[in-house]
Amino acid sequence: MAAIDFVSNLDENTWVHKLDPRAKLLLILSFVIIPLLFLNPVYLTTILLLGLPLWFAARIKIKPILPLLVTIVILAMSAIVFATFYNYNQPNANILFSIGSLQATDIGLYSGLILGYRIAIPCFMTIILISTTDPALLAKGLMKMKVPISVAFMFLGTLRFFPLVFEELTNISNAQTIRGVNKKGIRGSWNSFKLAVFPLLINSLRRSRTMGLAVESKGFSKMAWKEYYQDMKFTNIDTIITILTIIFLIAALYVRFVLGLGADNSVVL
Repeated sequence: MAAIDFVSNLDENTWVHKLDPRAKLLLILSFVIIPLLFLNPVYLTTILLLGLPLWFAARIKIKPILPLLVTIVILAMSAIVFATFYNYNQPNANILFSIGSLQATDIGLYSGLILGYRIAIPCFMTIILISTTDPALLAKGLMKMKVPISVAFMFLGTLRFFPLVFEELTNISNAQTIRGVNKKGIRGSWNSFKLAVFPLLINSLRRSRTMGLAVESKGFSKMAWKEYYQDMKFTNIDTIITILTIIFLIAALYVRFVLGLGADNSVVL
């Protein structure tokens, strides 16, 4: 089981890495909001394609974050499959095929594709944010945007803690392999997972307790972390990306609500 390593993508020197965290946060927010506006896979595919240049420009290494990418794909595919079979009783729905008593319909598949896109697009774009920016800078960017320090710290703690959990899970998996735990097949994988849950929970609680003691010893309860030495200023590229993001968001709102495009009344979500 491979661990997720976001740090390996911080060493690149691309223009995406150099963007101000606030510009990145606004960009990612737009890719979270815009997919919620449209109910047409064609428009959602266009939105995904518009985000691909950022992914390639950041030169993100796939291997260190492959488990997370696979998880996102599985979630999106699960939404597609569930919706395809769930919406079997909709009027005017055409049955594509049947598995026992389950019926897959065209409306269900259409709705599932939209759900899958709504899961995949924000997740993939968020990976760009957390793979190209130090979590501490993200927290500082949130504080610069007047987000309460407690919220910024929760965001920072999550990004710091998430890879540690996967690293701990990898260590437990390696220990199971050394001790001869059977992991073959679905049953073996399930038994391996059950054996790993308790030590993973205990070790995660220990790490969280250590982190809690560390921040309390530095006066977090007094909310004294309001200043930092590293200043953050918008550069020309930050301004350009921010303006383009705002234009992108306004254009999406215009297409959806003024021109009335990208909607479909047959979709059931």
